[in-house]
Amino acid sequence: MIIFWAYAAAVGCAVFNGTAAILQKIGADKQKKATSSNFRILWTLKDSLSYIIGVGLDLMAFGLTLYAVHYLPLFLVQPIIAASVLVTALIEHFVFKRRITKNFILAVIIILLGLGLLAYSSNSETAKSINDPIKLLFTLTPVGLFLIGSIFTRHKSKFSTLILAAISGLAFGGISVAGRSIQINHLTDLISNPLSYAIIGYGLVGILFFTIALQRSSATIINASMIAFETLSPIVVGLIFLGDRPRHNLWITLLLGILLAFSGTILISIMHDQKTNLKTK
Repeated sequence: MIIFWAYAAAVGCAVFNGTAAILQKIGADKQKKATSSNFRILWTLKDSLSYIIGVGLDLMAFGLTLYAVHYLPLFLVQPIIAASVLVTALIEHFVFKRRITKNFILAVIIILLGLGLLAYSSNSETAKSINDPIKLLFTLTPVGLFLIGSIFTRHKSKFSTLILAAISGLAFGGISVAGRSIQINHLTDLISNPLSYAIIGYGLVGILFFTIALQRSSATIINASMIAFETLSPIVVGLIFLGDRPRHNLWITLLLGILLAFSGTILISIMHDQKTNLKTK
């Protein structure tokens, strides 16, 4: 029964993230474009109802992510979360009247097939502890991501914007990694564990650069670019450091599932970026 709720949590996270991206885009577009990595931009958005609701959905997704990664391997949870691009696309279709094409349906089939292969190859997993040097690295990473993002925020090129989206993806992916690595038996374990504070750092860095990137490009392409890094980085970390393994050594099935889920996500983002601009009024 726990595994069912873990799957449900991952799906819920995708729904919330996909909806939040559009709401945050609407709010961010109404503010002056940021030219520096100043957290003040988040404060200026406090009066934007759409942005606040979007952040609220992200926080709910954050909680669901922590639950899911405690019982499922990262290589399964992350592609499910990546399906938030599909949620964004469906909202744009029904709310903003975007036509669903045959290529879109094909991309959905590819994503579902990939997720099916991942589900077939996955075992239930429990959180595993990591050694102190790796824990220190995960704890300090938000600082490094913030410094790199601060450099690219000063530039307004498309490349810099994609880098900001990538940094936000790495930060959000870091939440999954840190959340999976925390061992919690009592409340004091949560308070004393440096990874708990790393999660807060990852969240702040992720939302900051995601918001700045949203001001500079369409919600779909920024969300997809972010998700690409949010998806792949935890998978790699999980396989290398956290002991995630496919059941019965189904490595080919695992890799094919990741490839299909990721390819379908990118296909949707490319189609949407080419065909429409999201209305923000």
